[in-house]
Amino acid sequence: MVASPTAMRREIEAIPSVVARFLDEGRDEVGAAAAAIRAAAPPFVSIVARGTSDHAAIHLRYLIETQLGIPTGLAAPSVTTVYGAAVRWNGGLVIAVSQSGRSPDLIAVVEAARAAGATTVAIANDASSPLAAAAEHVIDCRAGEELAVAATKSYVSQLAAGAALVAALAPDGPIASALPATPSLLGAALATSVGVVDDHSEIVAEFAASERSIVISRGYDYPTALETALKLKETGRLFAEGYSSADFSHGPVVLSGPGVPVLAIRPDGPMGDAVDEGIKAARAAGGTPWVVGGIAAGEASHDSHLIRLPLPRDLPGGLAPLATIIPGQLLAEAVARRRGYDPDAPPGLRKVTLTR
Repeated sequence: MVASPTAMRREIEAIPSVVARFLDEGRDEVGAAAAAIRAAAPPFVSIVARGTSDHAAIHLRYLIETQLGIPTGLAAPSVTTVYGAAVRWNGGLVIAVSQSGRSPDLIAVVEAARAAGATTVAIANDASSPLAAAAEHVIDCRAGEELAVAATKSYVSQLAAGAALVAALAPDGPIASALPATPSLLGAALATSVGVVDDHSEIVAEFAASERSIVISRGYDYPTALETALKLKETGRLFAEGYSSADFSHGPVVLSGPGVPVLAIRPDGPMGDAVDEGIKAARAAGGTPWVVGGIAAGEASHDSHLIRLPLPRDLPGGLAPLATIIPGQLLAEAVARRRGYDPDAPPGLRKVTLTR
């Protein structure tokens, strides 16, 4: 693997080992949180997060609803911090997802929910943070210090933490059975992605040359689309937008066309067929989308625009996003450098953002 001068690239390359460390060391924390949730039997789940962590929260929402059958939504922190509303949290489960664990709005929601009788869990990359202190249970992501402003390894470790919690609550389910093999899968996906997304690749040149770009997917990989677009914004300073492929076809497809790169994250199975509809819509508008995934259904044609990851056919769809985000992260890092920007330190951004 070619060494890179950027911290962002090194942190992407650390993802397989980060996830392996979390799965090895985080069992007790995950087990304690799962035991408390099982005992409480919450009728609903509310997840609170910001930025990149919000995308991890969306992934966790999909996992909880599909694997556990519990209605799940995303909390709006301003309901608590700005409007001062008294939410009936009693009996529910509130999960906060954060890298730093220091944003006042997330802390306030967890404190209010805990005081109102909810079971509270913090998924954070700092077990000594104020957010961790506010929650009853803490799951440390164990991603280690992240030097680049744009989150990469910490995002994937958040996905792994959420998946591990769901696996502990559904020990006989597909997520639980497949999760232990995830680090080796991520290593293979990283090696493949590095071979396709490099400084001299067509995809990097295409995205770097445009001021606009679109990323689409659906289901478990919808947050992958959102997160990839965010990374392109943060590091490459592009007007990049992530869409559900269903929403894309309902209107934003008019934004695509020649000169507007489109990246499609295509899951296996029925959801892949749904994403194909968005790919076809982009092609009809005059674009030539890039496609990431295990790739099936006629290989989505245009073989030169495929990033075929080595995803096992029996891999649960809920775990694929840990791998499919990797080419997007590498793309953002390479595009930023090609455009003459430092992906480690985008102007105007800080590693810890405090909102209320």
